[in-house]
Amino acid sequence: MKTHLLALALATLPALATPVLAQSASDEQRWEQAQARYRAETDRYYTERDLYYDTRARRPGDRYGAAPSPGGYDDRFATDYDAARDYRDDPRYRERQLSTDDQVYRGSDGRYYCKRNDGTTGLILGAAGGGILGNVIDGGRRRTGGTLIGGALGALLGRSVDQNGGAQSQDVRCR
Repeated sequence: MKTHLLALALATLPALATPVLAQSASDEQRWEQAQARYRAETDRYYTERDLYYDTRARRPGDRYGAAPSPGGYDDRFATDYDAARDYRDDPRYRERQLSTDDQVYRGSDGRYYCKRNDGTTGLILGAAGGGILGNVIDGGRRRTGGTLIGGALGALLGRSVDQNGGAQSQDVRCR
């Protein structure tokens, strides 16, 4: 029994090695050329990457956490935001009540300014919901009239709810 298994194993061994013998010399040469091109491209990439990192490391004030330039003022937490540039005396900026999630900024002119919600989120969600509802009410038979009217009304409703939804506090007001 053991000799039969050994004879069977020896008979199948050349059959397993046949794919190796099937590769011709031209295929082997083409494979070696492709590997050489790959190695050359990889070496070029690593050379350029190392050059980039070395150049970047030589610039002292350009990295996060780098020391300031000698004699220069370094205020990493300074911001260029000036609220006075974004707000103006306009009747559209009516006084409103602040909610708990409103943000207040002090402008360079000493006045306090509120970050206002422009209602974009409510506008988008209202338009989508109104469009779907308008399509359902219109019958859903590929009619665009109900979808457009529902989308427009939903957008207006969503925008007004989003802009006026946060007024809860009675004692702090913002203009």
